[in-house]
Amino acid sequence: MKTLSIKKQTKILCAVLAIFALAQSVYAYPPDNAAVLYYRTALVYESNDVTEHKLSDFIKGKIELDEDIEKLVEKNRHAIDFALDAAEVTNCDWGMDLSKGYKMIFPHYGALKHIARLILVEARIIASQGDYEIALDRCLSGHKMARHISDRIMISYLVGVASAGMTNNCIQQILGEMPEDMETLNWLRSKLLSMESRPFSLKVCVTAEANVALSAMYPEKAEQALEISGMSDSESVLSKETAKRIRNADEEFYKRNRDYHQNLNNRIMDALDLPYQQAYVKLKQVCERPAAEFDENPDATLSRVFSPAVQTIYSLGVQGKTQNNAVRAAVEIYRIKARTGSLPDELPADLPKDLFSGEDFEYAKNDDGFILTCRGRDLYKDELCEYAFKTR
Repeated sequence: MKTLSIKKQTKILCAVLAIFALAQSVYAYPPDNAAVLYYRTALVYESNDVTEHKLSDFIKGKIELDEDIEKLVEKNRHAIDFALDAAEVTNCDWGMDLSKGYKMIFPHYGALKHIARLILVEARIIASQGDYEIALDRCLSGHKMARHISDRIMISYLVGVASAGMTNNCIQQILGEMPEDMETLNWLRSKLLSMESRPFSLKVCVTAEANVALSAMYPEKAEQALEISGMSDSESVLSKETAKRIRNADEEFYKRNRDYHQNLNNRIMDALDLPYQQAYVKLKQVCERPAAEFDENPDATLSRVFSPAVQTIYSLGVQGKTQNNAVRAAVEIYRIKARTGSLPDELPADLPKDLFSGEDFEYAKNDDGFILTCRGRDLYKDELCEYAFKTR
């Protein structure tokens, strides 16, 4: 999908913000739509590439807090406050017009991801001052933001998953630094469990993406399809002959292509209900089908252009949900240590599972704390994911 210049995006966001604001009571704060505050956040956020790299390194524990980072946090106090307020609002309607298809205007996802990172930076600063519950509450705001972002289209799902991953990494670090405080651990346990009442939903995004693609499969939108396929680039998936066929095709050609794409989407939705290992293999087969059939089946022409690599996005989503489960399982282990004074020798029963295998994590103690390792492989990365947790 095409993106616009930052300047043009800002003008559009201002206009959208004004429309949203008119629909609200002049006395209502926060508004009942979190998107209003997120749009404000994107408008007032200030940063630069150099500092963004520093923020990333700081929340990963690679560098120490310095003056540049502290200044950036203070400079963006309004942006942080808007985002924290937005995270507490249940409803989040971004006002995206899916009927515009691939010409629709997206929220400024880049700025939102940067703001999520900045909130985690502040969480790390607060934790360093010993206010661990407040620091963890900042992290929970990051999780709420991720869920607000994620359930629209594929790109929003990926941004949401990435933001949740950053948040979980921050929680892991804070858990390894904080003293054994059963009250805080019980509070965090309850909050993380409540997050699971609104899990990430790839199905919503797959359906929305399919509807956007289907809306572009009409004769009058032939040029849009060719633009998406990259016909102006040397790496286009379509030949000049195919492009000519798309331009000159009748309505029957487009109808058959829509039917083919709808069938493809139905197969994807069915695959998403399978256990991970089966689902990944099935999704890979389904998503590669248009390319495999392209030469012999004209009905696959437009699906060759519009079909995303759902198996990859699905794997990233499962990895994100599995990390969520690992953090929740780790909290239970920290609770045992807080109660007994030592880590358990074996993983307790009935903890959240490794979603790559559907089984319990493999648990091992080490000199720094403990590690939770997946028993099933991430087929996209061809590796076993593991999550290290430190203890004081």
